[in-house]
Amino acid sequence: MEELAAKLLAKYKQSVLNKIHNTNENAVLASLKNTPGNDPNFINLINHLKSEHCYIYYNSDILQSLVLETINIPLIYDNIDLKINEVGTENADYEEILVKELLRYFKDDFFKWVNQPDCSNCGKNNGNQNFLKGESPNWEEKQNDPKCGNVEIYQCKLCGSITRYPRYNSPEMLLQTRSGRCGEWAAMFMYFLVSFQLNARYIWNKEDHVWCEYYSTKQQRWIHLDSCEKSYDEPFIYAKNWNKKMSYVIAFGNTGVIDVSKKYVDNVNSDNKLNRSSMKSDDEMVKFLSCLNKELRRSFSPDQQFDYYKKDELEYIAMNHPTKTLSVSSPDATIFGRQSGSAEWVQNRGEGGS
Repeated sequence: MEELAAKLLAKYKQSVLNKIHNTNENAVLASLKNTPGNDPNFINLINHLKSEHCYIYYNSDILQSLVLETINIPLIYDNIDLKINEVGTENADYEEILVKELLRYFKDDFFKWVNQPDCSNCGKNNGNQNFLKGESPNWEEKQNDPKCGNVEIYQCKLCGSITRYPRYNSPEMLLQTRSGRCGEWAAMFMYFLVSFQLNARYIWNKEDHVWCEYYSTKQQRWIHLDSCEKSYDEPFIYAKNWNKKMSYVIAFGNTGVIDVSKKYVDNVNSDNKLNRSSMKSDDEMVKFLSCLNKELRRSFSPDQQFDYYKKDELEYIAMNHPTKTLSVSSPDATIFGRQSGSAEWVQNRGEGGS
């Protein structure tokens, strides 16, 4: 029986690898773009996000060293030791304790949320900055960060001075400014996670929010992390607590791209979702992401390609057949709407809860 099972597994593995290798991803992508019901702009956007977020956070020893040199390592590990002593070494999940402390440290001690920048002249804020416009970065801002795409221009109501607020993307600049909104928060927190050798991925929501996940080796699953909210394993907070209308949620990691919309939308609140009309069907979406994964895993060995294919399948099954109902009943759950950002900004985004 074991010999037969081994033969069947080997045959299945070879059929999967043949399917992967025989797929011409360029031809499939072209066909997907020309299929009525599929939005070519959406396909191009996801392809662009893959080209960025599946690569930039990983495999940079220099950057990871810079992160570790900048943050307060003794404070982080002192708090970890306190928590381990509290729960006992036998019961402690060190990885979980580390991630929760990183969330706490990042939000409470390291990064700052910016509704409006402080005036560059008088240093005042408190809602006294009047937004004028957005414009392209100047030479100095481009030198600081070639990927800086937008600069917000404000005028102080008290002294009349103009303040420029560049939306920097590079981790080197974010380690200096330590400020931003959800885009900067999620990106910088990804660098934190990877610098601590955690298996992490970047989560993008079509309705303008981003966060992170890490893979728990003990629980054998991806766990939601939102550094803006200091939120751990609360995938329900968007569709339930914030009452945020969402459609697509995509995970970008260094080993693959996967549609996790069911995890954050359907399985959380079936009455609170937008029509997923950017792709003709879920099958079309799976076909599309399979092409991206083939390209991403091109340099992987056949064994690795098969292993990640199996992991994709298992995650897909878990999302389509969840074993538990998500609720806001966990001890650390955020009961109300979004906590980060000004009240006006949150309400304008439709994230204030019901």
